[in-house]
Formats: sequence, C-alpha cells, structure tokens
Amino acid sequence: MRFDGQWGACMSPLVRRIPFLLLCSAACCWAMISLALLSCFSQPPPSKTLVTISNVKVWRENDDVLALTFDYDLAPGVTLPLPYKEVLVFPLEPQVNIGGTLEPFVLSVGSVAVRLHLPADAGIDWEALNDQQTCCSVSLKGLIDDPSTQHPRYERISNEVRIPPPQRSG
Repeated sequence: MRFDGQWGACMSPLVRRIPFLLLCSAACCWAMISLALLSCFSQPPPSKTLVTISNVKVWRENDDVLALTFDYDLAPGVTLPLPYKEVLVFPLEPQVNIGGTLEPFVLSVGSVAVRLHLPADAGIDWEALNDQQTCCSVSLKGLIDDPSTQHPRYERISNEVRIPPPQRSG
C-alpha cells in the first residue's frame, strides 16, 4: 500500500469499516437492552400464589345459602399466620362478586367447609350462571390495607379453580 495523501488510503478496506461496525454494534446493543427493559416493565406483576386450592365443590342449599368445600395446601416457604387482615373465598367469579370470610388457617394443609348467607339484595341470576362457558371460578383473596389509597383492597392469593355452575341440593 502506498500513501496518496488521503486519510485512510493506506488502510485496508476492513480496517476502514471498523468505526462503522462499532457504531452498528453499539446501536444494536442499545436496542436489545431497551427491548429487554420494556418487556420487563410492561408485564403485569405476578399474582401471589400462597395457597393452592383443589377439590372444590359448590352447591346451593337454597336461594339464600351457598355452600362450598375445598382442600388447601400452603405453598412451600409460606408460614402461618398469613399476612392479611382476612382471607376470603370468592366462589362465583367473574359474574358475581361475593366473598365469604374464612377462619384463619391453623394448619399448612387441610380442608374447609363454608356456608355463605347471600344477601337478599345480591341480585344473583341463577339462570345466567348456568352457562358452562362463563361460570364459575373460585379463588381466595387476602384483605390488606393499601397505604397509598387509605382503603382496603383484595389481593388474589390462590390459584383459580373452574367449577360447574352451582346446582341446588336436594
């Protein structure tokens, strides 16, 4: 190679492209980091599965009383008492937002039987709940005080179990 007065004339073509390659690789790196950060922030926070429920059975004793039984198992590492003011079971989600308070768990594994007295003004349309596609999901939620809003809120603490529509016993 000979020098003809131009900068870079004595460099090979590959060496002349190094600044361009460095710039492209830096831009690519920033794009990948940005995508990774965006994907981390755009995902909803994971639900807290502190309790696994199974063998859920729900039935109507009459138009005013809903009964349910289920087995529960605390997740590994979860200790009692659970860190909530109350733990409630919601047996008819998503159509009906009615919850019943449970007694505090005293064992890490057990069975629960609950009778929920439905308020007269609950307005539950049992015919609408007979749709197998939309009814029903049972889960547990914990009641916590939210310091940012000064109001209590519910936080799902179990898996959701799909059940058939509750039928009247008899």
